[in-house]
Parts: sequence; C-alpha cells; structure tokens
Amino acid sequence: MRKYDLRAGFTLIELLIVIAIILILIAIALPNFLEAQIRAKVAQAKGHARTIGIAEDAYYLDWGVYTTDHDWDDRSQQGLKQLTTPIQYLPDIPQEPFSTANGLRNGRDDEIGWEMGATGPGPRPIAESFLKVLIHAYAVYSFGPSLRDEFDCSDVWPKCTVSPEIDPCLVSTGSITTSGKAWTDYAPTNGTKSIGVIVQAGGEVGSGNYCINRWQRVKGFFKGPT
Repeated sequence: MRKYDLRAGFTLIELLIVIAIILILIAIALPNFLEAQIRAKVAQAKGHARTIGIAEDAYYLDWGVYTTDHDWDDRSQQGLKQLTTPIQYLPDIPQEPFSTANGLRNGRDDEIGWEMGATGPGPRPIAESFLKVLIHAYAVYSFGPSLRDEFDCSDVWPKCTVSPEIDPCLVSTGSITTSGKAWTDYAPTNGTKSIGVIVQAGGEVGSGNYCINRWQRVKGFFKGPT
C-alpha cells in the first residue's frame, strides 16, 4: 500500500486550480450581490419617498398648500426642510439611498439627493405665473441607480409647456419650456441600472400640462393669467 506524507503541501497546479475555482465563484456571485444591493436601494428609495409624501399631505391638510420646490443645488429651493421645522412633519429628511450624507455628484456635475417639484407659494420661474396656486401637487424623486436627473421640468411642474394647447410630449419651443417631457420613470425591466427617476407624486397630479416617459400626456385643469 502506498503511503502518503501528510506533511507534504499542495502542488502549484493544485493551488492554481483552487484559485481558479474561487475566482469563478466570485465572478458568478459578485454581480448577483451588486444587483441585490441596487434592488435594496430602489426599495428603500420608494419607501422613503412615500414617507415624504405622507408628510407633504399632512402639511397640506394644515396649510392648504404643499411646500415649495426642493433642489440640492439651489439654496433658494429647500422645500423639504419645511417639513422638519418649525413643525416636525418629519423628524428629519430621510437619506436618499443613492447619495451620500453630504451629497454626491454625477458625471454631469449634478448634486444627487432628493429633488421635488411642488406648487407651494414661493419664488418660481415665470412659467409658474401662468399656473398660479390653483393646482396643488408635488412630485418628489430620487435619481435612481443611473444617478441621472431624468425630471426635466421640476422647477415649473406640473406646467411644463407654455400653453395648454401645446402637446408636452412632442413640442419644445421658447425659453421656458423643457425638452418635451416631465420625467422618465425608472423601470428595472430595462436593466437594473437603467435611466429613470423614482417618483412619489401626490395632490392634483392629473392637472397641469406635462408628459411622462415621452408618451404619456397629462393635460388637466388649467388656469391662465387673469
């Protein structure tokens, strides 16, 4: 009977085979792990956005209007902070899962964090003067896994074109219009990192004049200047 020396180590070939097997397992497991992380962040973003929406609705019940716009890049648009002080509709603003605590910049130099188009009273671009505060709505959104801002007219939403007669999905004219849509929805069926924002909208979202995903038209109640 052949005797084996238990003190003998592995041969180089055996070590290479073991390393190759480990690398193959990592190559299989790592993408699935990263996909799971993204799916978890998407679920968290949707949950936090719903929480903000509940606070917006509570604010509306008390004051008859929603908060003003919110944009991390613009200190004049800090509507979400109205939910935390002086009355705490939220103890603090939930962390946006796709940003860091201090903000994160993407390749377009946009600072990533919660952004919101809302109809509360306050300084807004001239296009908003056509809408006045007769429509009460909000749309808070996360950039999503692509880290791209796919909400083109949040500063004037839900009025994204000059005239109610203009089709918001097809026309882009004038200095106060957008590229012809309001936002693109994130859809994981197009790929986990596909473009699109995660939106929580509320209020009179069937009003105004805007477009979703470049094809879904929303053209509802509208009041021009008097």
